[in-house]
Amino acid sequence: MSRPVDARSFFDAIAGRYDREYAPPREESHARMKRIVGELPPQSKVLDLGVGTGRELSSLQDAGHDVTGLDWSPEMLARCARRTRPVPLILADFWERLPFEAGAFGAVIALHGTLAHPPRESALEALGIETARVLSPGGLFIAELPLPGWMTKASDQDERRPRRVAETRVVVRDDATGAAIEASLLPSATWQALLCKGLSLRKAVETEHELLLVAEKS
Repeated sequence: MSRPVDARSFFDAIAGRYDREYAPPREESHARMKRIVGELPPQSKVLDLGVGTGRELSSLQDAGHDVTGLDWSPEMLARCARRTRPVPLILADFWERLPFEAGAFGAVIALHGTLAHPPRESALEALGIETARVLSPGGLFIAELPLPGWMTKASDQDERRPRRVAETRVVVRDDATGAAIEASLLPSATWQALLCKGLSLRKAVETEHELLLVAEKS
């Protein structure tokens, strides 16, 4: 599986429009973050994979968590750095080895379908192994992942033009910039099998469009 364009280029292209056109509405975002914060142990050291513009940071900080953000898009991180309460930000590709020591975090989160753009078939399993490595014992991995039903939801949104290219893959095109990116829409069981290497599944909550995955390091 190959990306139709470099994923970093896609997120750089939409960075200025992300909060306005791509992020969930404020009330929905608050409800989502309340759900995520409810899963986290108190005062966790949290790694936010694909932190983007940092919309979720205030909810995590208000709850007393110590957050480090990682993203591969310099444009996204530039906007995140302007937040009123900045956090450490790392520019890196999380599909490669994570640049942290083993056991460095009490939680790793990947929200809003961040993990839907793997560069190759083996990347999801490799990321699951890396996530387990950087989690401390008892640490949690929490991810929001798109299910095949996301295709129907996205087709109704003006800013996303999904086109199916395989049974579980679509290409999403941003009309305003012309940028495009490939996304994987996997069944729940497949997400779980690929991402939970070295982790124990605690919760898998499905809607028509999305899976909330919560796994723990033993």
